[in-house]
Amino acid sequence: MFQLWAEKLDKNQHYAQKCPNCKIYISRNGGGSHMICTKCQCNFCYNCGKRRFGIKFLGLHESRFSPFECKYNFYPDKPLVRHTVHGLVAGAASLAIPIAAVGAVALLAVGTTIGAPTHGTYRLFKHIRSKRQQQRHQKYHIETISNQWNINHDNDQNIEYNVLKKSVKASLITYKEEVEVTLYPNRHLNQS
Repeated sequence: MFQLWAEKLDKNQHYAQKCPNCKIYISRNGGGSHMICTKCQCNFCYNCGKRRFGIKFLGLHESRFSPFECKYNFYPDKPLVRHTVHGLVAGAASLAIPIAAVGAVALLAVGTTIGAPTHGTYRLFKHIRSKRQQQRHQKYHIETISNQWNINHDNDQNIEYNVLKKSVKASLITYKEEVEVTLYPNRHLNQS
């Protein structure tokens, strides 16, 4: 008798609906179609009595064109149209997934064949450029050091030459004085 009462319709709704998990009857006193069983915490739709299920790519239970939708959302009185549309949506989704996967693999393959050599060439160019800059810097550094050494060496040579020149002059003067003293000893004596 209770089952007969639960299956009766009032304003296109059942008086009570079974939980799809624990099979107890739940009566609704208004509100939406989303129900949660207080005994087993199962989410289900009060209109169709099915568990609420959905995949984002294919749609949720509330979506109009989803294969998982409630039959009362989209042409409840025309099941053939509803099943045809749901089949088309599911077929398009199942066809789109492999096409997207093949496209992603092809894009990855093309990107790898173009991107890897390009990136390798770019890295090689940067490496060669940095080596050239290093060599230029080392060459400039060596030239600078050698120029400084040459300048210092020239200065040292100039200083040595000047010292040698002065010492030769001094020795010549000393020699002249000695020669004068030995050649003209009387003259020095007379002068004093």
